[in-house]
Amino acid sequence: MVKGRNGKDLLMLDGYTYYQHKHLRDGYRWSCTQMGSRSCRGFLHVTNDMLVVRAQTEHTHAPATFLLENTKKARRNKEVANPFHSMKITSVQGNMGDG
Repeated sequence: MVKGRNGKDLLMLDGYTYYQHKHLRDGYRWSCTQMGSRSCRGFLHVTNDMLVVRAQTEHTHAPATFLLENTKKARRNKEVANPFHSMKITSVQGNMGDG
């Protein structure tokens, strides 16, 4: 899990990012962040225990390259249970136009 440039939580898997799209009975559907602009149908169905139970991992675009930076809160608190939860995407690099 990482923070997007806007500060919202995103899931990252194999270079693709997903946003929390829909609340389900047993968890959430996380949709590809390129769903609208690239018509991508990539998604993850993640339970409340963070277990992926269903997924569409084929995307209509190449993964982007991200620059991750520790957030200020993580720098103040050296002991972080999940080190990736304290990361924030600060820039997106690479060709986002491939489809």
